[in-house]
Amino acid sequence: MLSSDEVKDTLYSTIDSIGKERIRSDITSNINFSEKYIDLIMAECITKINVESNVGNKDETIAVLSEALLHFMLTVCTLPSERKIQVKDNLTLDVVIPNLQSLYKTPDKSIIIEIIRNKVDLDKISQLELLHRNYKNIWLLSVIPFSTTRYRIYGLSPNARTFDNSFSNIITDINNFLKETGDKSLRFIH
Repeated sequence: MLSSDEVKDTLYSTIDSIGKERIRSDITSNINFSEKYIDLIMAECITKINVESNVGNKDETIAVLSEALLHFMLTVCTLPSERKIQVKDNLTLDVVIPNLQSLYKTPDKSIIIEIIRNKVDLDKISQLELLHRNYKNIWLLSVIPFSTTRYRIYGLSPNARTFDNSFSNIITDINNFLKETGDKSLRFIH
């Protein structure tokens, strides 16, 4: 398996080849372009990484790639978020929208996004439920196909058709959620 740094290097070289400013400009003018760019960047990176030859750890590689791309897109779109937040001794949240303070004060206006990399990560979901009682606001990005009506699940694997939601839609879904909840977080334009 490629290291996390190698996967991120591949991601950022792909972004640079497309043009970071072009991506930012297009998405700023129309957030729906995020779907096109996520699909394009994922496809190019997977081809470069050649995940198919990395059978044993391809899920982990795709999860690392997806998480890094999500972080990039959140930044480019200036969507409010906090990432890698330690909330308990044994619980670190991957992403909270818009922030941890909102999660505690107004949970219905907050989302937890968790990346499910392997079957062990599935055990973490019960801890998320204790933290966020509105299960519909727990969004999972998963390489492992599983079915539940409690959470919103985004598929990360090339066979994402087995999931209800496609990873390429996550930025527009976050943006729509923030609009619906009336989020007024300060956003910086880069």
